[in-house]
Amino acid sequence: MLAACAVLSAIAATAAVTGPAQAAEPAPAQRWIVQLKDTVTDPGKVAEEQTKGLARDGRSRLRHVYNAAADGLVLKGYALEATAEQIASIRADPQVAAVERDEQGSVPEPVAGPAPKPPQQRTGRPGQGGVLHAGDPLLAGQWGLFRIGAVAGGERGFTLPSPARVGVAVLDTGIDVNHPDLRVAGSVNFSGAATADDFYGHGTHVAGIVQALNNSVGAEGAAPGTRLWNVKVIKDDGSLLNSDLIAGLNWLVQNAKAHNIRVANLSLRTPDSLLLHQAIRLADRAGVTLVAAAGNDGTTAPNYPAAYPEAISVAATTVFNQKAGFSNHGASWVDIAAPGAGILSTLPTHPTPPGEDYGFEDGTSMATPFVSAATALCLTSGHCRGAVGDIRRTLGRDSLPIAGTGTEYRYGLVQVACYWQTALRCSRTNTAGKVS
Repeated sequence: MLAACAVLSAIAATAAVTGPAQAAEPAPAQRWIVQLKDTVTDPGKVAEEQTKGLARDGRSRLRHVYNAAADGLVLKGYALEATAEQIASIRADPQVAAVERDEQGSVPEPVAGPAPKPPQQRTGRPGQGGVLHAGDPLLAGQWGLFRIGAVAGGERGFTLPSPARVGVAVLDTGIDVNHPDLRVAGSVNFSGAATADDFYGHGTHVAGIVQALNNSVGAEGAAPGTRLWNVKVIKDDGSLLNSDLIAGLNWLVQNAKAHNIRVANLSLRTPDSLLLHQAIRLADRAGVTLVAAAGNDGTTAPNYPAAYPEAISVAATTVFNQKAGFSNHGASWVDIAAPGAGILSTLPTHPTPPGEDYGFEDGTSMATPFVSAATALCLTSGHCRGAVGDIRRTLGRDSLPIAGTGTEYRYGLVQVACYWQTALRCSRTNTAGKVS
């Protein structure tokens, strides 16, 4: 009896060892960006073929397809979710030029200590804009407009720039298209969020600095009423994937000429990426001037995409025309400065973290749209022509020398007065808000 039990125990032990193995957990899918060779004629078809059957549930893991060209340069590729084993198979395909991980970026790190917010201003309707100030009640709190020469005084009161005749794309967290102080020409969404609306608050604030209408409501923009395009590439939590930004730039290249979009505002930060740089280069070739935030780390370390040579990199200054302590800096890669501390602008009218229709924010994110607006006005006036290098030099030539010029930033504080006050030429020895 004891021997029988011993035999049964041995059989049971053997069964436990040699029985069916537990199924291994499936390898987790990761996000990747694939660049296809220039010889590929249909990136969408290749992307579908290479991603077919990757997901066990039958759903596509294809996130974006890139297929844009400008002035002899092309961007062909796609973004997907795949395991390391699957991506190794794709990498071996002879149609593939390069593969990289889809890295995460964000809006620049927020600056602590927000300033008090003014009362809500929801009365009135968007107007047509104009040269004479329509009495927007928050103008007195917008010190940055006065510093860069976007407001002039006269016997009949304040005057402001007319709308620029070129479009500005804001690649950000979205824009509240229902805000009474903004008018958005169109919206697209590449962020993966449900809508192109702004539920974070960043993109709407940036948009107002460029465009807030001259309509007796709320605040003013540096180029009031300028045609604005909402390109949402940042998620509702403020995070960003390189692939989503590339998708936004891909759309920009394909649509810049049709919509006369000549300026793109990039108040965001990403890891350095060969494929992202290719998209930046492509947008530049398409005739779009890219203006990007230097970042809020208070260091000289390059921040991307601002540090790419095809972008105009913007640092932030205070009301005293000094570099803001949080602003990244270094004349080797930061081009120009603009107001970026205690900047009053629009916020979403629906619930968001800031919680108001207008508010103060700090950061190079706020400085960047001043330069985007200046670029749009400069292009409209005819002072700015040519490629990004020419436009950068023109903005720099017309800037106001301040502390840090030549060391913290290549040029000084951006100035716009001569781009809208019927000046035949801009002064080379500027005084803020004055031309000669």
